[in-house]
Amino acid sequence: MKKIIIAAGLLLSSLFSYAQFSTVTDIDDLALIYIGSQHRPDWNKDLFGPYVYHTYPDGSKSWMFDGFLMIEFQAYNENGDAVSFGESAAYVQGARREDWERLLHEQLGTYSGNGCRALDNLIDDLIPELGEPGHKHKVVFTLPVAETKSDIWGEIDGKTLNFTRQEDRITGMKWYADQLVSEWNKAGFKHLELDGVYWTNETFNGRDEKMTIEVNKYYKEKGCKIYWIPYLLRDNNSDVLPTQSADSWQEVGVDVAYIQPGYYFQSDRPKKFLEQAINYAWDHDGMGMEMEFEGYNFGWTYDASTKTGTRYRMTPANAVMYGISPVYHQRLIDYIDYFENMDVFGFMPVAYYSGFEAVYDLERSGHPKDTELLNRLATILNKRHVQTGWDKEPSSAGIDDITVDDRVLAYGLEGAVYIANEGAEDAAIYSADGRLVYSSAAGSSRSDLNYGITVPCSKGIYVVRIGSRSVKVSVK
Repeated sequence: MKKIIIAAGLLLSSLFSYAQFSTVTDIDDLALIYIGSQHRPDWNKDLFGPYVYHTYPDGSKSWMFDGFLMIEFQAYNENGDAVSFGESAAYVQGARREDWERLLHEQLGTYSGNGCRALDNLIDDLIPELGEPGHKHKVVFTLPVAETKSDIWGEIDGKTLNFTRQEDRITGMKWYADQLVSEWNKAGFKHLELDGVYWTNETFNGRDEKMTIEVNKYYKEKGCKIYWIPYLLRDNNSDVLPTQSADSWQEVGVDVAYIQPGYYFQSDRPKKFLEQAINYAWDHDGMGMEMEFEGYNFGWTYDASTKTGTRYRMTPANAVMYGISPVYHQRLIDYIDYFENMDVFGFMPVAYYSGFEAVYDLERSGHPKDTELLNRLATILNKRHVQTGWDKEPSSAGIDDITVDDRVLAYGLEGAVYIANEGAEDAAIYSADGRLVYSSAAGSSRSDLNYGITVPCSKGIYVVRIGSRSVKVSVK
């Protein structure tokens, strides 16, 4: 019944204006960007690219995510010791004032030109082609948490703060709010809007409730919303979702909450994890969902002696855990299927955990299955953005046909697509909605391609991609 009421309300509102997925935030799709620690990637314009816009097989383009969560839960101090911003406090030491300041400037890109600075510059480059979106891209920042066991944080105006005292914890976290707003205003971004802050701890159980409520109120007075992504506790054999602090998120001042399904990360977790989490969100008014997946280049290490982060390729043993195998590729497809079939994409705000840089990995891998998956996700996001008025349908690049030495490499037949032998070794065919129909990656030897190939296809429009070029064809 609740779904019917919401659907009717959105339908009614759409008669008068664009419908939003939330009554609190106008961020449709929030991308989690892990930035702020030395072991994270350098979030420059190149890395942000696939998160900001998508190019479809026919050459058309659209915006991707309309919100970015600059998230980090721990980093390293000058001695190479891990320090916590909230979530990892149980096993590493609390951060100090200089660690909080470094976190903020890393995420802003104050000195590096990465982070928000690179994001703003990239959007500026794209607006002439894609047009102004319905609102500026929104940014949410990590809210570093004052840890109760820490007495080393530092001082404000000559007074040393001791976070074992509640009043000092509140003072320190309000100080950060002032710094965030001040530094944001100094940055003068053209295309970004500060939307809120995010609690890195994924449960409020055992937390300082007075501090939480007072700090959240202080941020709201500065125009910032409070975001949170809690998890649900259960085992593989349990159909019961235990009540925990996820039930009371609004009571502590959280404005926007998304539920983590926790399905992706272990191959023995059943699909009912997804179904349970989605039903939980439906049963708690205003909640959204998180989609979870990893990429191909998960590994980064931090060398304390050189104070540099280094990227490494996953080994087969640990790669299986983080999405290299077909098993985990399918698990991302499961998320998309369930989010479609259970109306998440139709009615809820969605956050996207993509590991270190999984969207970039999918876009740059060149594998047809990855291209198909990213095309599908981008098409869904675009449909959502068109629904809310934030974006329009993909802008066409006007590609009609591909030629090499005056020869057409692909064209439509009755009931099939023909690909000439010059292109048959490196070809993929996609339906109009971005689904992979054929790929020569799984194909034949060179001797089989002397006269090209004919791929049976149903009536419709298709995009044939040959190397870096594309052609639209019509099958009768």
